[in-house]
Amino acid sequence: MEHVLDKQWLSSTARQVGFIQRATSRFEGDDFVKLLTVETLALPAISLAGMCDVLRRINPKADLSPQALSERINSQSAVDYLKEVLHVAVESSLRIAEEGISPDLLAPFKRVFLEDSTTISLHEKLVGEFKGVGGNASKAALKINFIFDFKKHAMHELSISAGNVPDQARAAHAVDRLEKGDLVIRDLGYFSTTGLAAMDGLGAFYLSRLLKGVGIYLHQDQRATSVDIVDYVDHKFTHENMVDLDIYIGKEKIPCRLVIYRAPDAVVNERLRKANTNAKKKGRQLSEEHKKWLRFTFFVTNVSRDVWSSDVIGTIYRIRWQIELMFKTWKSLCHIHILKGHRPERIKCLIYGRLISIVLITMLHGFASCYCANHLQREACLHKITEWLKRRERLSKAVQLGQIYMLLQELINDLPKILCKQKRKRKTTLELIEAQVPYGDSFRNNNHKMAA
Repeated sequence: MEHVLDKQWLSSTARQVGFIQRATSRFEGDDFVKLLTVETLALPAISLAGMCDVLRRINPKADLSPQALSERINSQSAVDYLKEVLHVAVESSLRIAEEGISPDLLAPFKRVFLEDSTTISLHEKLVGEFKGVGGNASKAALKINFIFDFKKHAMHELSISAGNVPDQARAAHAVDRLEKGDLVIRDLGYFSTTGLAAMDGLGAFYLSRLLKGVGIYLHQDQRATSVDIVDYVDHKFTHENMVDLDIYIGKEKIPCRLVIYRAPDAVVNERLRKANTNAKKKGRQLSEEHKKWLRFTFFVTNVSRDVWSSDVIGTIYRIRWQIELMFKTWKSLCHIHILKGHRPERIKCLIYGRLISIVLITMLHGFASCYCANHLQREACLHKITEWLKRRERLSKAVQLGQIYMLLQELINDLPKILCKQKRKRKTTLELIEAQVPYGDSFRNNNHKMAA
């Protein structure tokens, strides 16, 4: 963290990208980074005049008018500067990350990557730079793409794109970062048979939901025809609640395991309710074929049965929800979805500033998670830690005064008291995986919802 926030490095980088040009400038690069990160973390809708007020507190010599600050923040050099700082912050978080205690089911894998994205609606004037998906959604939107190393509690990638860029278009992107022995768990939107084949070819592993409509084959020869998997299971395994098949998927006929869970009636009814609601919004009627599909939960993986039995596949997949919880914290406490302004450069500066703050918070949470796992045998709570860092301006003061070490000492002291997840009757996702609780059992005993 001290490297990312080093005044000399920030000032040098600001001059290299052309954000600060005059040698006599009293407004330094580190002032701008602090202003758009920790200093305004709790003020998402702050005006330019408000920013100027905060800036004078950071550096009394940097007495900018709102118009002068507007010219700075609405420049491409400002965007380039903050983007570079974010890149270095992410790289730094990977270097310091330490592996905590991992469940036995994840121990065989070198790294465990979770990948997902979240979309933020913007003012429609930004549609030229950040096009949305249209329909009932906003005309303008941006998407944050996120790859998280679960075992090290570290960010592996954090980037933004237009809101209309589909996740599937990035399916092969993570492959370039993979090494033999890595595991990737992703949302259904990233499903791509080409991407799965590439992972398998690298000696990496994957766990994914199965996309409806993908060809499923029971044999790999060229004459084999695809099967209707729902009808096949209904007739072949009428009384089985769980099925584990060796199959081949897609035109490439990629070999993998298909693990199928027959969903309880309550889950099926909830799925049907949501699907009917979505269909009505689009002026459509839910097909009988789709209704049959919703009676099951399908997973594909290339992890062998010797490593994962079929009854724990669904339980392991639940760790993907860790990213969903992180997104909720980012929005509720870091306010990444509140972006004030109509200029693309300003929006990029604001979002990059928030993301830099999030990287710093994630560094501290990663440290806390490893400390808790190794010394307290408990789980650190990201939401509580984020609130704690914002309370009494702990993070901003530590950054401004260069007291990161003292912040860590205070964090260690408060972890067992108020910053760990509370012990409860319902098991956490990590506890379910550690206990190797079968997917169906965890749902019945703990009221966990099966993947929708």
